[in-house]
Amino acid sequence: MSIVDRYVARTFLSGYIILLLVGIGLYILTDLLVNLDEFTKDPSLSFVQVLGVMRDYYQYNIPLYFSQLGGPLMAIAAAFTLGWMLRNSELTALVAAGMPLQRLAVPLLGCSVLLVVLWVLNQELVVPGCATKIARSHDDMVGARVVGVYCARDDNNAILTALQLHPRRGVLRGVYIVEPDDQGRPANLIEADRAQYVPERGVWTLERGRRMSMGRTGAEPGLGERIRYEPVYEYAFTLSPEELLLRQGAQWSELLSVRQMNALLRSRNLPNLPTIDMSRHIRLTKPLLFWILMTLALPFFLTREPASVLAAGGRALLVGGLFFGVGFVAHTVVKDESWTAFMAWLPILVFGPIAVLQLANVKT
Repeated sequence: MSIVDRYVARTFLSGYIILLLVGIGLYILTDLLVNLDEFTKDPSLSFVQVLGVMRDYYQYNIPLYFSQLGGPLMAIAAAFTLGWMLRNSELTALVAAGMPLQRLAVPLLGCSVLLVVLWVLNQELVVPGCATKIARSHDDMVGARVVGVYCARDDNNAILTALQLHPRRGVLRGVYIVEPDDQGRPANLIEADRAQYVPERGVWTLERGRRMSMGRTGAEPGLGERIRYEPVYEYAFTLSPEELLLRQGAQWSELLSVRQMNALLRSRNLPNLPTIDMSRHIRLTKPLLFWILMTLALPFFLTREPASVLAAGGRALLVGGLFFGVGFVAHTVVKDESWTAFMAWLPILVFGPIAVLQLANVKT
């Protein structure tokens, strides 16, 4: 690395770290101001205990905030680095010394590779590891909140509904499980007053459980023979209490790793299968989207003549906003599973060539 490379890389990384710390701090501060009353709902908690609850909530959400802010901040830090050099007329001096302006993008893209690797590790290892903690609401005191479970489907295509879920105790109350037949159609209904999860065996023990068979018992049975009842003492529903709590979140699939998404897609029995498939494709395309956003912003600051930094930043912000708008529409309008891959890759197909041409056509 030359002296200029080290200078650009140092400015970029320091600016990125500052922006990341400020962004996460503002994220936490804004969320805290909006939801402060949710943390203080329990009058039995002391001031110190409330602070502990806040710390417990936000320490697990920091990886989520990094996954949301880390990519876009790379483009902002790169624009800040080149904008600072443009403001100080350093680009003019480098051009006069015979350096192509595209060469300044090399240390920026090189450092971005390291940041993208950190982002991938965070998204694939850290976030899934604390997904159940991230899925908690603000008034959920370390998993003590009681929630309902509605139509949760497991790997065997069984559908669970429960009036109450106590996550910390691993208890369900008011349990109804619909069992499928070999063709996936509803066949039996299991009712129980209470279910207790046994993690060592991965089963739920049922209290006053009984199975009601919906099929016929003979060729031409009478009315009394159509329904049969039998006691059930345990059921191997494949979702744990933590997984049930996670799936009650509106965006729970975004907290999973690609490996977990692939496992869900192989089961082929989820009602929101297109959403999970789209989340997987978005996860795979995110690194490319980060680099395209950087490449779209850089050419506005790579000029051999003195220019207004604010004007360059405004144009870069406009193009970046258009890029995010197209990506948002493409990633949210799809309802058909057959279109998920195409719509996830559409922003790359549209803006990828534009970004490359913009950087290649920088006048030096």
